[in-house]
Amino acid sequence: MRPAPTHARKRKLKRTGRHTALSPAQKVAQHAGRVAPAVAVVGVLTALPQMQHLLPTAPRAAGHVTASLAGGARGADASRAGPASRAAYWYQHAKGSAAATAARNASAAAATAHPPAARPVRPARKAPKPPGGHPAVRCTGGSGMLPANYAAVIGFLTAHGYTRNAAAGIAGNIYQESGGNPESVGSGGGGLIGWTPLPGGFVTGNPGADLRTQLAAILTFNQQWAQYLPALNAAASPAQAADIYVSDFERAGIPAAANREAAASAVAAACGW
Repeated sequence: MRPAPTHARKRKLKRTGRHTALSPAQKVAQHAGRVAPAVAVVGVLTALPQMQHLLPTAPRAAGHVTASLAGGARGADASRAGPASRAAYWYQHAKGSAAATAARNASAAAATAHPPAARPVRPARKAPKPPGGHPAVRCTGGSGMLPANYAAVIGFLTAHGYTRNAAAGIAGNIYQESGGNPESVGSGGGGLIGWTPLPGGFVTGNPGADLRTQLAAILTFNQQWAQYLPALNAAASPAQAADIYVSDFERAGIPAAANREAAASAVAAACGW
């Protein structure tokens, strides 16, 4: 059998399957498909700086674009997002910081322009009235049956709530008991109202100190007969007050009521009552 001639025409085999070679037209189409997405991304990155002027008026849209460019993950971390999303994120962050700074500056300026009004100064309180609400008295007279230190006695008693008549009645009794001398000492007693027995420390040789001590002691002594204080303060005259004091408080063995009454009236006259 004769061999086939060497110049015989070779048969073309048509291949099929996934390893089939691509035609030139398919290669061009495939290359175009790869290039198109890259071109689109480059176009977005190129257009983003020109789009940033739209972000202040639509902050929510900018946040949406940032999330989309970062892969669609809501609240994506800007450190892992692409350049475009990082730019949008830092733009929003800078805008928020600038707004907060502007707000603080405006608040400080307003505080400087309109400082808070100073608190009103309260007026000084009036001086308290003497106990009992009785005004202070001045006694300057020097005639009649007046005990020594009678002005100090009247001023002290009225400052501690006694009425003028009551104070004058007590002063009339002091005239009879000691003459108004705090250093007075008698048989078994002594002091302004003739305490019997005389308490220690009432007469020390210092008339000024002893006077103050004994005036305070009179207030304590009178409290022993507190049930009679309303009647004493309600006395209609210095003489009546002198009688009440000798009867209900002093309870003296020698009343000598006339002397007490006269001295009480003299004290009231010396004080201008």
